[in-house]
Amino acid sequence: VVDKNQPVNNPEIMPAFPGGMEALRNFLQKNLTNPRDMDAEEVVTVKVRFIVGYDGKLRGFVEENQVEAAFYNEVVRVLKKMPDWIPGKTNGEAVSVNYMIPVKFISAAE
Repeated sequence: VVDKNQPVNNPEIMPAFPGGMEALRNFLQKNLTNPRDMDAEEVVTVKVRFIVGYDGKLRGFVEENQVEAAFYNEVVRVLKKMPDWIPGKTNGEAVSVNYMIPVKFISAAE
């Protein structure tokens, strides 16, 4: 018996953002704002681990690398706004899955 609340690392089918990776990138680009002015050519990468629940809801956000709190908080704010994901599956059943996403903030300065 699979405990649907216990996240797995290697489901047979990974969870997916509705519309796929391109739609995920577009959603992030449209909704993220730089929390502060950045230096020219500055790049801040935020790595966030979270659980995509068997119901498609995101929860359990964990910072995977040390960054300024403002950047991490901005990524989590946007992740919480996302529509439900298509859950991962194992043995044909929806399961909760650990998922990690890197988000890059790039200076808008030319």
